[in-house]
Amino acid sequence: MRSDKLVSAAILGRLTPLDRLDAAVLQRLAAETCFETLPAGETIAQHGSNGPWSYYLISGEVSMEAPGRDDELVVANTDKAKLPLNYTRPCQWTIRASGSVVIIRVSDVVVVQAPDDAVAPDKIDGSDPLGEEALVARLTADIERDTRANSLKIPSLPDIALQVQAAVKRKGSDISEVARIVMVDPPLAGRLMQVANSPMYRGRTAITSCQAAISRMGLRVTRDLVIGCSLQQMFKSDAVLLKRFMHKEWQQSTRVAALCAVISRQGCGIDEDRAMLAGLLHNIGALPIINYATKYPALAEDEPMLNKVVEKLSCEVGVQVLRRWEFDLDLIDVVRSAHDWYRDSGPQPDYCDVVLLAQLYSFINTPLMEDHPAIDVVPAFSKFSLGQPGPEMALRVLETAQADIEAIEQVLQG
Repeated sequence: MRSDKLVSAAILGRLTPLDRLDAAVLQRLAAETCFETLPAGETIAQHGSNGPWSYYLISGEVSMEAPGRDDELVVANTDKAKLPLNYTRPCQWTIRASGSVVIIRVSDVVVVQAPDDAVAPDKIDGSDPLGEEALVARLTADIERDTRANSLKIPSLPDIALQVQAAVKRKGSDISEVARIVMVDPPLAGRLMQVANSPMYRGRTAITSCQAAISRMGLRVTRDLVIGCSLQQMFKSDAVLLKRFMHKEWQQSTRVAALCAVISRQGCGIDEDRAMLAGLLHNIGALPIINYATKYPALAEDEPMLNKVVEKLSCEVGVQVLRRWEFDLDLIDVVRSAHDWYRDSGPQPDYCDVVLLAQLYSFINTPLMEDHPAIDVVPAFSKFSLGQPGPEMALRVLETAQADIEAIEQVLQG
């Protein structure tokens, strides 16, 4: 029930990202925002809804329910309650009042337009009085706000990768045209020849020219490899605190890509080279997230916290990255569902199935193994000829293909 009692600017100023509005804007917003009291069981937002309002919890508790997820509880006056309850769009939860609650609703126009540069330095340094959860909430709100406004800060794909991608798309393009583009970058041309002479493509004679390498591999494979090699340069950071994190992300991506290549051989209709590129791209959303994190030194220094943010947002952000880069829908689908372990698209395997399995194989004998489902219980497993279920089988798959995995990783890491 909407009341006539107006919200104070002080209350609005404690909410994210409204805390970035200047005092005059907050006062105007307060003059048109009222408290609303809802009874127990009242639905605030439905899963999948995309209305024009952001809802904030002022008093009481709400339950957050979504298919395939554990229910969550948000309590007023906590760090979680500083964010809009429906901070992702479309809304990822069905949000209900657990008891009588007080909420406010704010137009998304205001939430989206909250300025990016109005955060006081004492709010983002390592001594932020709001604590770790608040830092994560602030970074999340940054990214969510820019995502809604379609203004997410996305790195540009290197120019040579864009040129090769465009050339392969054009009708009438031939091997010599693509070779001319690649040879502008001698190290890249050398990498392509290295790949063409690797066990993956080795023919009867050694490749000694870029054009011959492209001829052996084909235009689509060359395009995917050029993109893959270009990505390595993007997984670097000038920020000292983030260099190690970026390096680790690239190593994990190449590990997953190598496993994708091996797993793809056991599935009908899966191209090995395309599977490798899917593996390299599956966590591409980490790049913008890490760039945003440079504004929050306390987060940049805390790898576990940063890992949580990347895991939470990388799929949604990665979809935007690949759309901006004009990638094919099959790769966009891979990124969108990269952490949807129980996804089942039907009896035929696809590249997302390959990436899901490759990630689970990469977690074997690491602490991450306990936090994820067993390989043989996910729907993707039954679509490939990977042997009988069980932990011994999983280890045998890795041991049998270890030489191939190491060779592919070496090629991808340069």
